[in-house]
Amino acid sequence: MSSGTKASAVSNGPSDVPSVATAGRWAIVGLLFTASLINYFDRATISFALPLISAELHLGPEAKGVLLSAFFWSYALMQIPMGVLADRVNLRWLYAASFTLWSISQGLIGLAPGLGALIALRMLLGVGEAIYLPGGSKIVSLLFRPAERGLPCGLFDAGTRTGLVMEGVLVPWMLTRYGWRTSFVVIGFSALLWLVPWFALTRGRLQTCSGSVSAPFQLHRGAVAASARTRGRARGAR
Repeated sequence: MSSGTKASAVSNGPSDVPSVATAGRWAIVGLLFTASLINYFDRATISFALPLISAELHLGPEAKGVLLSAFFWSYALMQIPMGVLADRVNLRWLYAASFTLWSISQGLIGLAPGLGALIALRMLLGVGEAIYLPGGSKIVSLLFRPAERGLPCGLFDAGTRTGLVMEGVLVPWMLTRYGWRTSFVVIGFSALLWLVPWFALTRGRLQTCSGSVSAPFQLHRGAVAASARTRGRARGAR
């Protein structure tokens, strides 16, 4: 097949999307929904646990205010850097690394010896959770045509509110039954199980490749190349 035929085949990127991963891309949206649920579940857990934490560590109003705001210091500062990384790094690994960081930070809060450690871990939680919106939006743009992106964006963002609803029921029960330290450990470290289906479903690239018109729609390089070869053979037969 000539280079001109190859270029023509690959340049029709948007039409390749359904053939590359029609079912798989919706499964990834489902994982983004779950990650968003966990994201908001983790960040707000401390609001329910604060009375228990402050009683054990003898925190005054000023200390409690600093502890609650520490998450947003790093979360706000990391929005732009995380957006830049989302445009340049394979999101399969970037999202997984961020998810791991925020989950471990959440779990370690249950082991924190004092206020300083709590503040540091809340800041690390903010760094990891900053991937949620820029990363999720970028992944949707890689998997869906512009006219199709509203629904998947709405679906994965719905996880944030779902997390808050679930948290209002589950976290008070856990705090009453197990205490704040065990609750943080269980909530944080159990979330790492999310990584198993994430790596299983994102075996290809989740990254924009510069210089390729179809790059924003590549989920798996091999699948796109196979589609191009099939088109080339069909045109050659004609």
